[in-house]
Amino acid sequence: MTAIPNLHVSSAGTAKGTADVFIFSRNDAGYSGVFKTIIDVSFNPAVNDYPVLVGLSIQSDLSHSVKAVFTATTIELINSMGKYSPTIYLTGRCKVQLNEKIKMPKGCKYWLMISDNTIGGIGTPGVVGFTIIDNLGNLVAHGTGPVREGNITVT
Repeated sequence: MTAIPNLHVSSAGTAKGTADVFIFSRNDAGYSGVFKTIIDVSFNPAVNDYPVLVGLSIQSDLSHSVKAVFTATTIELINSMGKYSPTIYLTGRCKVQLNEKIKMPKGCKYWLMISDNTIGGIGTPGVVGFTIIDNLGNLVAHGTGPVREGNITVT
């Protein structure tokens, strides 16, 4: 199917930190049920032409997902919103380092959402959600849940 892509306009925002998310229903004999996110990204349109990617990786060890480390190579869109529970959305391309002996996905795109529900690391746990697809739109990995350990600050 041929489609004309949307024009993406990013908004100012930053996200920095690490978070381990445990999903009980994604834990079984072969998987820990945990995914880990490490992030350091920002965009200030007054200073930068494009979003700044210092580092972003998602380590997935969830059932019904590929066990791998996904490392962002680009940020195509970054949007943030909210004052008291700031939330940031990111999408872009990534590379894959497999932890299983399976066929390497061709192409890699990510979508990531982080909601910072804490004030100075105290309060309701943050929430992190992600989806990884291949170049045909097939689901490679996904998960969403509350932060069990760590903290990602979103501004």
